[in-house]
Order: sequence, then structure tokens, then C-alpha cells
Amino acid sequence: MGISEGLALVFLNTFPRIFLTRPAQTIEANAGLAWFAAVCPLIMVLIPVCLLLFVFQRIKGDIYTVTQVLLGKIGAWAVSIFLITMFLSDAALLLRQFAENTLLTALPFMEFNNAISWYTVNAVILCFLGIECIARTSYIILPFGMLSLGLVMAGLIPFYDINLLGPWQGRGIGTAIQSGLAVSGINFGVLLLFVLGPAFQNLRTIKRAALIGLGGSTLLKSLSIFVFTIVFGTKIALEKTIPFFEMARLVYLNRYVQRVESLFILLWVIAGIMSIAIDIYMAGYLITRIFNLTTVRPLIPSLALLVTGIAMIPPDIASVIRLDTIITLTLHNAGLFGIPLLLFAVTLFKGRKKKSWTSA
Repeated sequence: MGISEGLALVFLNTFPRIFLTRPAQTIEANAGLAWFAAVCPLIMVLIPVCLLLFVFQRIKGDIYTVTQVLLGKIGAWAVSIFLITMFLSDAALLLRQFAENTLLTALPFMEFNNAISWYTVNAVILCFLGIECIARTSYIILPFGMLSLGLVMAGLIPFYDINLLGPWQGRGIGTAIQSGLAVSGINFGVLLLFVLGPAFQNLRTIKRAALIGLGGSTLLKSLSIFVFTIVFGTKIALEKTIPFFEMARLVYLNRYVQRVESLFILLWVIAGIMSIAIDIYMAGYLITRIFNLTTVRPLIPSLALLVTGIAMIPPDIASVIRLDTIITLTLHNAGLFGIPLLLFAVTLFKGRKKKSWTSA
């Protein structure tokens, strides 16, 4: 796969939370500087990306192979299991939130079990088609999705009020930076480029896909939060559980073109299914590497059922949102920064040890 497929995978795995309650949470923590707080994780996430690029320049292969060379088989198993937990937890949290929001916005009379099953079945179908199919489908729909989001924001120009950003310093620049960096784990999906490794053309492809995919996702999230703030204001924004949907509902072209949010719902449903499918596939791929299996397909139904079962455990959506924040601050942050730092440190240590032995 090339840069286009890689950046599309990264984009669609890191962007969908803009359709959930994350923007409202960001505004609650940072007020008028919420758009700035959304940019901060990009700077922080580039650190583990650079560390992994350094490691992969010296050792070829996917992350399992690289970890096995550096830490041995047990270390490779431990890192892989940690990554599997990250991807499966992300899939379960996204599945529950997208299913709940579908009931809330489009299908209020649909049974919850049917809604969550519908998402799961579609994700399983995508996984069976393979990661190359998912990546190229993502690349095809990405321009249309970005154009649709841009049209929604452009359609809200009559509602823009720059004074709603006040106070301009929000809750303080320091608070915005701290808040943004604390949730850097929402971008852990960039690790999928290194999980797949040789599936891409070369290391330069991975580097560019990471930078463009993360950059595009972050900037569009920041712009979305900025527009949401100047349309609703910080106080009203806190009352909106699905901010982007509320923005789409305000768009009015003429009496013959209404209900633009119907098209928007289709967009975020597709984005949600794609992201869930990517997470499930990544977990399955790592399991095949651990047990040296020939294909991931037999694992997909079992993993999908596991994700669905986990997603249905929390009693209500409020619990899911709190759990999402906790897991982002702990598990996802730990994996995003801990694994690259560990591999980088071992690579440096072994490199110096080898150099010292050669000199002697």
C-alpha cells in the first residue's frame, strides 16, 4: 500500500470522535481555547512516531518482528497483547457510542441490540474483505467526507459570531496545553502503520502517511471545534451531546433543500463502521502474528462478538463517555508513548553495546 492508503487509515481511525461528545468535553475543559487544545496532541504524538521511525530504520519488519528482535519472544507477546487490548477497547467504545447516537438521532424506535448488531455485521464484512480493501475504500470516501464537512461548516457562515470565543484566553493557555496533551491517546491509531509495517511500500511511505494523516485529522478536528464554538458559544455548547449533528441541523439552504443532517448521519455512520473495522482487523492481525497463523479471517467473528459483548457492559451512555476518557488517559496514552519509548531505548542500548564490542 502507498501513502494514500496509509494516511486514509490513520485519518479514519483518529477522526471519528469528532462526531461524538469529545468536542463538548474539550470546550468544557478549555472554553474559548478548545480549538487550540485540539491541536496540542499533534505535537505530542509526533514524538512516538519519530521514535518508531528511528527504530524501524535499523530493524525491518512489522512491530511484532521488531519487538521480537529487541525484546525476545516474551517481550513481543507482551507488547502485542497490550496493543490488542488498545485496539479492542477502542472498537468497543466506538461501537457503543455510535450505536447509541444512531438511536438518538435517526432511529429512535429501533432496538438497541439491532443497532449495535448492524454496526458489528458491517465491520465484520469489511474485515473479511481485508485491510487493503478497507484502506482503499477509506481513501476513496475520504475526499467526499471532508468536502461534506466543509460544506456543513460553510453553510453555517450566517450564524458565525466571533465574539462567542470570548474570553479569548479561555481557561488559560497553560490549561489548554495540559488538557490537549492529556488526551493525546485518542490518536494512538497512528501505530497501525507500524503494526502493519511491510504492508506499506517503504519507511518513507509510513512517515508521510503518519504526518499527513495525523495533520489532516487534527486540523479538521480543530476547525470543527472552532466553528462549533463561534456558532453556539461555550455555554450552549456544553448542552449539546452530539455537537456536529447539531451544527448540521442548523444548515438551511432553501425550502426545497432541507434536513441536511440526514446526509451527515450517513457520513458519520460510515466513518464509525470503518474505524471499528480497522480496530478489529489490527487486533486480529496481531493475534495471527503471536500464534503464527496463516490468515486473520477465522478470528474476525470471535473478535467482533467479544467487542460487541464488551460494548454492551456499561449500563448507560454517560458511563461509556466517562470510561472512554479514563481509558484514553491511561491505557491509550501508556501504549502510545510507552511502547515507542521502550523500543527506542532498547535500540539505543543495543546499538551502543554493539559499537562498544566492535571497538574492543
